[in-house]
Amino acid sequence: MPACKNKCTVNKCQQIFGWVPVIFILLIVGWSYYAYVYALCIVQVNSVVAKVFFLIFFHLFLSLFLWSYLKAIIVPPIQPPKQFHLTSSEWEAFNATADKETDQNTTLETIVAERNLPVYLSGPDGKIRVCNTCALIKPDRSHHCSTCGVCLLKMDHHCPWTNNCIGFHNHKYFIVFLSWGVIYCFFIMCTSASYFADFWRYPDTLSVNRFQVLFLFIVAAMFGLCQLGLCSYHMYLVGINLSTLETFHYPRLRGGQPDKTLFNLGIKKNFRETFGSRFEMAVLPIFTTPGDGVNWRFRLDDSLQNANLESGSTNSPMLATTKLS
Repeated sequence: MPACKNKCTVNKCQQIFGWVPVIFILLIVGWSYYAYVYALCIVQVNSVVAKVFFLIFFHLFLSLFLWSYLKAIIVPPIQPPKQFHLTSSEWEAFNATADKETDQNTTLETIVAERNLPVYLSGPDGKIRVCNTCALIKPDRSHHCSTCGVCLLKMDHHCPWTNNCIGFHNHKYFIVFLSWGVIYCFFIMCTSASYFADFWRYPDTLSVNRFQVLFLFIVAAMFGLCQLGLCSYHMYLVGINLSTLETFHYPRLRGGQPDKTLFNLGIKKNFRETFGSRFEMAVLPIFTTPGDGVNWRFRLDDSLQNANLESGSTNSPMLATTKLS
């Protein structure tokens, strides 16, 4: 009982402290609103046309940034469907052969074949991937998050800035959030640059509002550059159709070798796998990601087809591709 009580206390503390980065970001955004709208536009910008232009686009970019950020935070992870979960008898049979890895994998292969599960990938050991915590066969590209305590489809990483896992359910929201964050910060930098320069040009007329603009420019530059780097990296991963976790361990077909190009369908199709086919919808935090997070299209060539034949699997990634095309 004491151990269980301590564990519950630790979990509650983790849940509470998990929101600290999110609250920090929202406080920074709240302060930036005051600094830009009041300290810059109302107090220092003299031109009415410039004020209107600044305020309209500032509120537009801020709205899109907050909308996408909140979607990345509040949308819960999508867990594997029920057919991937092992029954109590199947779990017992699996654990009964714990000392024989070959028998364990044979048990899993039988279940995959009987249920016709679209499981074509294996772990680094060449075996079908199973989650011992959730007692399920992991769908392709799914992983278990120790922070959230669940398996989720196409897990990319756990993000402390959203206090949420990034995966199939919100990967698009996350990248859109970063993109609008870059635009928001760079817009602030560009429109406040001359007033930032005035701080150094006229040091005799310093005021609290001019200090606000000074720090606004610096904070916008810092966050803008950080988000630009992160956004560029994730855009690169989308372009080659890999998740962050898959860059540490390249995906591999059962009976095959690790292959970082396994899901690479070409840059255009790769972007459609995350953002959908309509550009006007791709830039908004609206779910347009095609598919179900379980079936995936593969880049098929001779080596992949040979790997599938070597695995002896009745399932074929070519069949999965045909279903989705």
